[in-house]
Amino acid sequence: MNKIILTKQQVYGFVEESKYKVNPKSKFQSRCIDGRYPTSPRLRGVSNLPALAIPGADAGELALIFATANSYGFEVDMKKVWDSLIELVGGEVHLQFHTDSHAESGVALAGCGHIKQINIDSKAYDLTDEQVQFIKDQFLRVKKSGVFEIELHGDHQEGAVLMISGNWGVFPQGSVKTDLGNRNVQVFVYHQSLVDDRHRALTKQLMKNKAIQLPDKCDEEHLFHALCEVGENHLLETSKRLAKGLPIFSVVFAENGEYKVEEIGEV
Repeated sequence: MNKIILTKQQVYGFVEESKYKVNPKSKFQSRCIDGRYPTSPRLRGVSNLPALAIPGADAGELALIFATANSYGFEVDMKKVWDSLIELVGGEVHLQFHTDSHAESGVALAGCGHIKQINIDSKAYDLTDEQVQFIKDQFLRVKKSGVFEIELHGDHQEGAVLMISGNWGVFPQGSVKTDLGNRNVQVFVYHQSLVDDRHRALTKQLMKNKAIQLPDKCDEEHLFHALCEVGENHLLETSKRLAKGLPIFSVVFAENGEYKVEEIGEV
């Protein structure tokens, strides 16, 4: 399949076919920004696929918390951070991570592009080798315990980056109209609204569990904004590596599912 770089008009049509209402019961469960998640007709209108799309899913979230602590000089307890994340998503059974059909068998997180880039250049993501190893060890243990993992197939064919706002999600695969007829396409998806909501809740959980110790005069709001800033840095770093040259579109949903699309730049 040849990659199709999407236009604004094509994004409008793609979103119309791919949108679905966020399930409030699972709004803090995540998926990666990867465009290869399968879209099945039986999922239409049902948020079986988490709408909250963030680089690396829950493994990426763990990396983000550690990187925030490193960047801002916070004291961090890795085990308490892990426990806080588990509590937020409702138990290990709800953890989300993916592997790749071409990746080495039996390796947790193998094939996740975001985690691959962290492994290649942990300093660019402000992570220590010890923290990277902790993330891999924890998810390998979870994988061995039988927690469901998603295996993605095929090459990356993403033709745009969608930045979603509002209470609707977007499946990352669908079809668009072209001069040669309807064509199947993929997009990278980042759900800004749900990421912000989750980071608000995560901040409270981290503070409650004393997983992160803040300096004097720093409070919960300070930690939230720190997570947001480092999260943007991680998204940008991985986008530059995996989505270079792709157009970025903002998709803002109203409560009734209507939406506006604006092209806001290029990776």
